[in-house]
Amino acid sequence: MSPRKSKAVTKGLPLNFLLGCSQDALGNFELARLAEVADLRSQLHAILDRVIDQMSQAALVSWFKVQDRQSLKHAIENEETPLDWANRMIREGQRKGEELLPLPAMPPDLVRASHLAANLRYKERNNAAGKCQNCPQPLDPNSLVFCTKHLTAERGRHKRKRGKDDAPGSINYLYQDDSPESRHARQPGALASLEMEREKKTRALLAELGVPPESAAVSLKAAKDALLKVMPESKADAKPTAELFAVVPSRTTGKRALKELLSEGKIQRIGKKSKGGPFRYWKRGEE
Repeated sequence: MSPRKSKAVTKGLPLNFLLGCSQDALGNFELARLAEVADLRSQLHAILDRVIDQMSQAALVSWFKVQDRQSLKHAIENEETPLDWANRMIREGQRKGEELLPLPAMPPDLVRASHLAANLRYKERNNAAGKCQNCPQPLDPNSLVFCTKHLTAERGRHKRKRGKDDAPGSINYLYQDDSPESRHARQPGALASLEMEREKKTRALLAELGVPPESAAVSLKAAKDALLKVMPESKADAKPTAELFAVVPSRTTGKRALKELLSEGKIQRIGKKSKGGPFRYWKRGEE
């Protein structure tokens, strides 16, 4: 070590004491210096706190110099509650009268049409990108418009009637109804009720025409007699099948009855077999 560096290190230290003292004395000397460092550090923190405090006060005074002190004094003396402050914010931030006019509502038909158009555009956009038409998931390999989840749901919409323990493909699996039996008496369905009402009206009409009603539902002869009862006498009054079949129990029976009456030569018909011009019938031999 150079003489200059040794002088810098040993400056302010009793060098002769350090060279001649024992280890205990050196330890005590070190502890004394560390204690003094701690005292100096605490003094430095106190001075730094004073510096920060004085700088804050100077900044506050600088802010007061550029403010309206009369307004600040009035605000401090008349402190407003949070409710008053909220009302003032609403009042000051309110729109003008012309800006508060409600927008005209769209007609319901136009709203429905716009929703349908948006739905179609969403489906087309998803399918064009290779996604499901109902969600942004990729398409299932076995479908062109659905993902795996929605394809399964679409296939399961029409659930087949089957028993729980029947093997797939068996008759019971395909056609058995696994719904629990109701404790109440089963009522006829809508179609059955309509058919029963129609049968009652047909029987009443046949009874008025003098045809035995008990044979009207199964007898072809009764259907022929009923048709002859309501069959017009002239070609000008010829009636289509829609009017004639009102007195027969079914269209199948009515067609068979008309066919046999034609073959027997008891009735005649005109027209073509088409939607716009159906056949019309009347009794033979009057014209």
